Amino acid sequence: MIDTNGIIRSREKITLNKTSAAAVVRLYDDSVLTDTVVEEISYLSEGLEINGYITRPKSSGPFPVLIWNRGGSGDKGALTDLNAFLVMASTAVWGYVVLGTQYRGNMGSEGIEDWGGSDLTDALNMLKVAENIPEADLSRVAIEGPSRGGMTTYRAIHEYRKFKCGIVHAGVTDVIELIKVRPDFGRFIERRFGHLPDDQKQSELKKISAVHFARELPKDVPLLIMHGDNDTVIPIEQSYALVEELKKYNIPHEFIVLPGGTHVALKDGSYKEIDRHRKAWMERYL
Repeated sequence: MIDTNGIIRSREKITLNKTSAAAVVRLYDDSVLTDTVVEEISYLSEGLEINGYITRPKSSGPFPVLIWNRGGSGDKGALTDLNAFLVMASTAVWGYVVLGTQYRGNMGSEGIEDWGGSDLTDALNMLKVAENIPEADLSRVAIEGPSRGGMTTYRAIHEYRKFKCGIVHAGVTDVIELIKVRPDFGRFIERRFGHLPDDQKQSELKKISAVHFARELPKDVPLLIMHGDNDTVIPIEQSYALVEELKKYNIPHEFIVLPGGTHVALKDGSYKEIDRHRKAWMERYL
């Protein structure tokens, strides 16, 4: 059977309107607009047409690759033209090809949203997409994500062991514990996994929670973990718990607490500190 994963079905260059462009310049500078190419794409993942973005420098490559995993669920937290520039092109301008998926069932992608399931497949198939991008150097690949995307990043590193490094900010590491402090999140999990018998549901939640598979993470993929100490969406205890496991099993990592940081770095301004650390991390390992 022919492997169609990663085949690009559509590709369109994005140009921001004046208001959005001004927002990019205000938060970064005009080089993010003038020195990068941002494209909205659709690609195949398990036969489904999935939407996403590619960003890269305008200059010729090859460039290291960063797989970016968005947070949220459904269309909440999805990538847009504006945050493709704010989140992805602001990294591409450093000299990286950055790819991000919307996951199945979101923002016009085919299929049904599969939080904690086949969303991982959609993220990993961005590696196949990168094979179709001449500027991408697939010998140097990192992976990154916030919140739900952090959970996806930990799962991806566990599943695919060829990343050079990983970066997570405010990531979900223990779904079972998060339910205890976030009743609304518990209701979401019940809708997602509630059809399963309780013992099977607990097993599935452990499979997607990095604290329960930390011992199996590769010891040659260094992790940069960042978390704001004022995050009320994904409490910092989620990262503390994982860091203790990483220490126990000698998984290489660095943990940075962002004083006053909330869950949305662009709003609270902590993105500047986050960018300083993540840029240094990728330069070190890519």
